[in-house]
Amino acid sequence: MEEWVEVARFDTMSEAVNKEKARIEDLAMDVGLMPEKVVRVEEKDKGIISVHPEFYSYYGHN
Repeated sequence: MEEWVEVARFDTMSEAVNKEKARIEDLAMDVGLMPEKVVRVEEKDKGIISVHPEFYSYYGHN
């Protein structure tokens, strides 16, 4: 299994998490990927947004 890449972390699950997830999903669609396959949110103690490594290559990492 491939290691997903954490791209955002929030102190609490809030509307900010949903807004950032929606923004990243829009980026996924821009590069022709299905957001539900490449973006996920983990609800541990915090809101953590991770992306699939293939999408991360498009995401603009440095």
